[in-house]
Amino acid sequence: MFRFLTTVVAFVLSGGLAAANSPSRPFTLDTLSPLASASELTSRLLTPVTQDRIVKFREKVDFSLQEQTITPGEEPFELFVPEPDANGKYGLMVFIWPADDIQVPHDWWKVFRDRHIIYVASRRSSNIENIFDRRVPLALHGYEYVRSRYALDPERVYIGGFSGGSRTAQRTVMAYPDVFRGVFLAGGSDALGGESGFTLPSESLSRMMQRQTRFVFSTGGNDSPNRSKDARTRKNLEMLCMQGVRLVPQNGVEHWVPDGRGFSRAMDAVEKPIQENAEAGACLAELDKRIGKQLDGVAARIAEGKLEEAGRLLASVDAQYGGLAAPRSVELSRTIAERAGLYELP
Repeated sequence: MFRFLTTVVAFVLSGGLAAANSPSRPFTLDTLSPLASASELTSRLLTPVTQDRIVKFREKVDFSLQEQTITPGEEPFELFVPEPDANGKYGLMVFIWPADDIQVPHDWWKVFRDRHIIYVASRRSSNIENIFDRRVPLALHGYEYVRSRYALDPERVYIGGFSGGSRTAQRTVMAYPDVFRGVFLAGGSDALGGESGFTLPSESLSRMMQRQTRFVFSTGGNDSPNRSKDARTRKNLEMLCMQGVRLVPQNGVEHWVPDGRGFSRAMDAVEKPIQENAEAGACLAELDKRIGKQLDGVAARIAEGKLEEAGRLLASVDAQYGGLAAPRSVELSRTIAERAGLYELP
């Protein structure tokens, strides 16, 4: 955090973050995306076992979720709209910053102009805001605002972020691969499983992500802690057979975003579609085998009456593989709960 603050202060003092002469304009959100409803967020951001347990909880307790957590008319956004391309279409970059007062580097605007990419960002989506209630929904609402007003090329809809915003962008693209074709990650990422809370959505969405989502890692070359985290995340995604994992080094950059030239190189990688990979089939087969073997281990422990051990192993599989382990993961979870006397299966 200290490195991030000192970097921001240095750029402010040097005028690197000056908002003067920015071609963007402010607007207040007036459109809510159905993709950000509680039911959509739950089905995409939570693991299948967690979703099933919420259903069981709601069967016992009179409990309902607020469908939308954002109020129209109260959320400030920033928008930049260049000229459309020759076909009258636009690309889109939804961006997430870790602090509300950070301004777009001045030499990024040329990148957006040259590529005919609209830029939109919430100005109240910093690291202090809740991921599920605000940061992910605001990104989706920003997308909806632009989508409803401009002719977007759906193959050129992207999301990106810096530092904590990068992690939020990663979480969003993994939950919505049917919306965003690529993600620009600078200064932050997390591997799946463990305490990160990152997981894979339904099997159909996960398969789509494996085939078409471009994960572009572009952390500063001098940002050693986050470069190390990025390396672990890339390895994790590659083990999950994500075919669009790409690295664009930014030599000499600290914990900050690249300049215009570096950003353009990163966008080259974001925009480049994934080519058919002859090794993808073997990776997918091995992944399915690995998941099946771990679920077999859960079943074996259930059969032996080792319910706590089975539960711990299942929690790990559910967190790591999400929708790719369902529906069997959910069935095993219900069996554990039934034998532990928590509830009866329907």
